[in-house]
Amino acid sequence: MKHIIEKANEIREKYGIDDLELLASKLGAEVIELPLGRIIKEVYIKDEGVIVIDPNLHPYKKRHLIAHGLAHHIFHRNTRVNYFLDERDDRFNYWKQRRQEKEAEVFAAYLLIPEDKLNEKLKEEWVQESSDPIPELAEEFQVSENFMRKRLTFKFDETR
Repeated sequence: MKHIIEKANEIREKYGIDDLELLASKLGAEVIELPLGRIIKEVYIKDEGVIVIDPNLHPYKKRHLIAHGLAHHIFHRNTRVNYFLDERDDRFNYWKQRRQEKEAEVFAAYLLIPEDKLNEKLKEEWVQESSDPIPELAEEFQVSENFMRKRLTFKFDETR
């Protein structure tokens, strides 16, 4: 996953992340909003380079899913994976899809929550004294609380 994290850092340093739709266009992708229903919240259409986001999502969830879609655009647009097969249909495809989803989540996490900024925040007194700093950290990085928890999991996975 090191190359995924390095790419997230490189892109953030080169382009910034204030406007993820502009970032997507600079990377050759387009973000559009279309209602996707209750289950699917984001779709990447690799032949078109389009990231489709459900417009009814919270802005922080949209940021997460645009970053996730960008990972698919950068790393997976030339691979053949059918996201609608389950494990019983094609084990190889299933494991490849799981790996790609993990890569997309790691990329999004490090793009939106950079290691250096996160480490700075984690050293701050209010974080250390808080019984649950997750809500404030999530707000600081403009991501959902669940995504912040996931990012902290990735951070601690690295140290093992």
